[in-house]
Amino acid sequence: MKIDVKLYGMLRANRPAEAPGLPHHAFEMRLPAGATAVHIANALGIEEGLLTIVAINNETAELDTVLQDRDQVSLFPPSAGGSEPLRVFIAGVMQANRRDTQIESQNYRLQISQRLQEQVPDVQLIDPWAENPNSVNYTEAQARHTFLTMTNKASESDLLIAYLPLPSMGTAMEMWQAYQSNTYIIAITPFVHHWAIRFTANDILPDLDSLFNLMENGRFLAEIVPAALALRQS
Repeated sequence: MKIDVKLYGMLRANRPAEAPGLPHHAFEMRLPAGATAVHIANALGIEEGLLTIVAINNETAELDTVLQDRDQVSLFPPSAGGSEPLRVFIAGVMQANRRDTQIESQNYRLQISQRLQEQVPDVQLIDPWAENPNSVNYTEAQARHTFLTMTNKASESDLLIAYLPLPSMGTAMEMWQAYQSNTYIIAITPFVHHWAIRFTANDILPDLDSLFNLMENGRFLAEIVPAALALRQS
């Protein structure tokens, strides 16, 4: 049977040299009937203990779950980061395509922050709006300092969540900085064909409910957090 395999973090070192695509792309493997994720690990030479989480067709599964033809299997290493809190940067639209000095609703930041704190009690949130709620009235020097500082903080996070119901040049720059520093990026946007999103985001979701569903069904903690920490380590 044919299985599509995607490796995360340090496991990418075991990706077959002949497999087409980039290290983060899925590749095809042929396995006998009755094979499991353990068989994939053995075939790729992944040492025992380095495979701790498996997702089959985007659902967390046991290592010994029997695979079916054309399954999509994601393999994750142990979580990195030790006792350090998960650092999450909340990016997203502020002025978007406005031509005045007003700000789009920032309520999404509160929603994301609350859900993250429920999921990861010791999460460290980096929220440009929470840190600079009066930024529309900043002087030129203050605004420049804030822009450069916040963009740099995006590159220091483990995970960046970008809410983009509208285009945002500032958010695109934060995503680019984060991408260059191996920060895992989740984009929440309908603009799935925009290159700045397609080529920087690890996951693209259509709306906030999709993100919250990931948290409620356990995939956020079981898959995304380990993948984000592993990516920072890679």
